Amino acid sequence: MAEKSASDRLDRHALVMAFWIPAGFVTVCLLRLGHASGLHWWTAAGFAVIIATFAGHVIINVTTRSRFTAGETALGATIFSVSLVALLLMRLTGVGDLDGRAFMAFGLGLGALLIAVVVYMLIAFGPRRAFERFDVIRDNNLRRASRLPHRGGRR
Repeated sequence: MAEKSASDRLDRHALVMAFWIPAGFVTVCLLRLGHASGLHWWTAAGFAVIIATFAGHVIINVTTRSRFTAGETALGATIFSVSLVALLLMRLTGVGDLDGRAFMAFGLGLGALLIAVVVYMLIAFGPRRAFERFDVIRDNNLRRASRLPHRGGRR
């Protein structure tokens, strides 16, 4: 990939923000409506908006010939992790009036998000390279044997 100019990076960032900010507002409204009303179709619609916006972000990356930045990846992983921990803690402590159906709706929504990310990684990088991104032990192995083709030969 060729180095992008500051103007190109700013244009891409503005386009990504133009997708995520309104989608975030709509998602929060739908998730709140689903939780307050007990109609979990609204919750499913909220998670569908997140997945559709993620697909839009992937399309932006394809058209601008870029990838997810480290900051975008860290922000997404942090939001997902905090959401998962909050959901589990609310269920375990009984705070927030989270009944079994609401827990299932939010749990399935978070699971669908995880599946969407895994499918994206499999399509974008292929099975081997997608899961090599999580192999931090291999990245720290500087022995000559780690450079052999049958061991990945990534160096």
